[in-house]
Amino acid sequence: MTRQRTATQLKIRYRVFYVLSIVALCALMCVNFGIVYTLLATPPEDPEPLLRLFYLTMTAGLLILAAQALLVLKRFVSILDRDSLAREEMAARLEELTVRDPLTKAFNRNKFEEVAARELNNVHRYCSDLSGIIFDVDGFRAINEEHGYKTGDKLLANLVHYLTGKLRNNDYLFRWRGGKFIILTPHTDVDKAAIVAEKLRQAVGHKIFGGKIRLTVSLGVVQAESEDTVEFFLQRLQAALAGAKNSGRNTVVILREGDIAA
Repeated sequence: MTRQRTATQLKIRYRVFYVLSIVALCALMCVNFGIVYTLLATPPEDPEPLLRLFYLTMTAGLLILAAQALLVLKRFVSILDRDSLAREEMAARLEELTVRDPLTKAFNRNKFEEVAARELNNVHRYCSDLSGIIFDVDGFRAINEEHGYKTGDKLLANLVHYLTGKLRNNDYLFRWRGGKFIILTPHTDVDKAAIVAEKLRQAVGHKIFGGKIRLTVSLGVVQAESEDTVEFFLQRLQAALAGAKNSGRNTVVILREGDIAA
């Protein structure tokens, strides 16, 4: 709002200056016409003062024209800058649309594959830790049927907003499908990721969404291994989530190397 008000004020100033400069040029032209007419019609004995005045008005006119040219140039440059900024903002919005889920604003599946591939490469090359947390809203289909799909959509958007504030800056939250989400936690082993998952489970369980609905989530935790591909890492995550669902829901299941989900 402040930026828009400032831009409006500048436009008004530009217009006022331009109008005043036009008036000044007209006045100078009238003076010059009078001087020339006087010199031609009734030449004075000493034309020096009139010629000096003529040169002064011409100089003033040229200065006004130069000021107008600078004003036009400045406006032209500002328009170019504004258009460039608008293009950058549009490009940023388009990029957001390609990597964000439109409903929840979490990263989408395409972004998951990109980030997972990059982070798994770090696991392969540098033996860095990487853990994944997958969670699903328990009974989400029943929530949609009872409260309507519009309410269900709002719940997911609110859930993502709530959980985003509880994650670290270098963690990634992705919407997989429906009420299922994946969190990637770089530089974090499975035990620390399990602590994060338990905190998230408790936080969701203690919050009332929409003023009346309580949610629970089932979570699976897996640490990436050096031989993992994105597909195999995802399979292990889904197996961990299946273990949490089979264990009664609203729980955290850790799937370690060599473990088989219950």
